[in-house]
Amino acid sequence: MGLAFNATKFILQARQAGVCFDETLTLGRQYMLLSPERMATMLDKFDLWPPPEGESGFLAALRGTRWRFDVFARALGAKTVSSMDASTFEGATYVHDLNHPVPSELEGRFDVVIDGGTLEHVFNFPAAIANCMKMLKPGGHLILLTVANNNCGHGFYQYSPELFYRVFTRENGFEVIRMVALEDGLGRSSLLGVKYEFFLSGPWFEVQNPAEVQDRVNLLNYKPVSLFVLAKKNSREVLFKMPPQQSDYVPQWQAGKAGDPFGQSKVGQKVIAWLRRHVSEQFYREWLPRLALPFDPFRLWRFRCSQSFANRKSYRRLKS
Repeated sequence: MGLAFNATKFILQARQAGVCFDETLTLGRQYMLLSPERMATMLDKFDLWPPPEGESGFLAALRGTRWRFDVFARALGAKTVSSMDASTFEGATYVHDLNHPVPSELEGRFDVVIDGGTLEHVFNFPAAIANCMKMLKPGGHLILLTVANNNCGHGFYQYSPELFYRVFTRENGFEVIRMVALEDGLGRSSLLGVKYEFFLSGPWFEVQNPAEVQDRVNLLNYKPVSLFVLAKKNSREVLFKMPPQQSDYVPQWQAGKAGDPFGQSKVGQKVIAWLRRHVSEQFYREWLPRLALPFDPFRLWRFRCSQSFANRKSYRRLKS
């Protein structure tokens, strides 16, 4: 697994915000899709240059290993960099299948756990995310660099913001510090018979908590989307005593009645009630939407905008 520019930038911002990297664990061993020179430039921008071993030693170490994050993390302050994988094939520090609980001696062991693209490949997600949470010390942080929209087939799952906002809660001893979504990934092509990869990238958007905006944070878009999450462990709790529930259903259950998914106005409610009394269901469900199109020609465009990064209720664009 490899960290590209945006993921590396998110990690550097976490370090700038005070995340401790003393005892670092990565899920899978991480290489980096960046040149040593680009890494040096980024470290300098975040006032982390030169690294502890000096400029020449750092660059030489990067060029001498495939697992560049092990070297890069030392510039973030890491004293040890460990890794966990289900197989020995890449020489991970700990060989463990995240579908099953981690050994008790690894609980509360690390200052930061970084998922650079593993969780979506683990079938038993509840067990895997609980393992990540358990392995952190209180006060430690979990960094997820994972997949969202348009990554169907990449792994078992592609994730929604709702999931992580419901997992990292006070009841579980956690809080979401920040969540960012962006178009991000690698495209593949070939030129003169030579295959190569090219980067896909777009603006960063801060993702709002569905429970706070009291609406679903949906997304329709064209390119692959990555979801970057920084969560903090505030206390050690028994995880998932109550399974996470989707936030828009909970108030309906508490009220004992279903909410109006359209947020229909009083006038709209009266019109719909009149139609149901006086015309067939087939007419108002099937024919009226067709008849409305000439009078509402931009409805598909407005709908897509409401479900896209243009929806400022759900997504707030960040400065680059």
